[in-house]
Amino acid sequence: MTDEPVGDERTALPAHEDRPHVLVVDDEADVRELYADQLADEYDVSTAASGSEALDVLDDSVEVVLLDRRMPGLHGDDTLERIRTSGVDVRVAAVSGVSVGLDVVGLPVDAYLEKPVDSADLRDAVDRLVRVARYDDRVRQYFAVMHKQVALEAADVHRPDDEYGELARRREALESGIDDLHARLDHEDYEFLFRDLGNDGHDSPADLYA
Repeated sequence: MTDEPVGDERTALPAHEDRPHVLVVDDEADVRELYADQLADEYDVSTAASGSEALDVLDDSVEVVLLDRRMPGLHGDDTLERIRTSGVDVRVAAVSGVSVGLDVVGLPVDAYLEKPVDSADLRDAVDRLVRVARYDDRVRQYFAVMHKQVALEAADVHRPDDEYGELARRREALESGIDDLHARLDHEDYEFLFRDLGNDGHDSPADLYA
């Protein structure tokens, strides 16, 4: 049985009449409750204690899923695969105690968070994914690739001749197809998407689209 949505205050976010709906999937009750409490003032939050339970309650109202990778029963990665084939258009952030590795390159997630996740990082990730959900598929893919690159580089897991190289090539291909990105995003959202990319060795938005 899933928890009822938490909180009843309304917070206006761009392009959303109602508060965004976040689904937290984790087999540890204290983790589910912690994330729900941290997000409750701006989001409607539901929780699920397993992958199977998450799939039972997932519908088009859910905009972001926070998914634990290591769970008994249906594994987090298997749950993710089923989410992606379910037909529900949702952004998924993997949340795991497992350090990020090169397997993230082929993982169909939009963000990757390592436990323990503090409140500011959790809210920031959800905020970003809600905003990214407004844009077309190329922009979503580009955001996911950039997020993976940042995570791998922060963990010092990158070599040009392996999966990381594939990720870099994917980024270049996406960049070539979204030259008009800056024209299609308003200034606030443009800065929001690229806020953390200025000091990580990547080109700044101004450099990319000068």
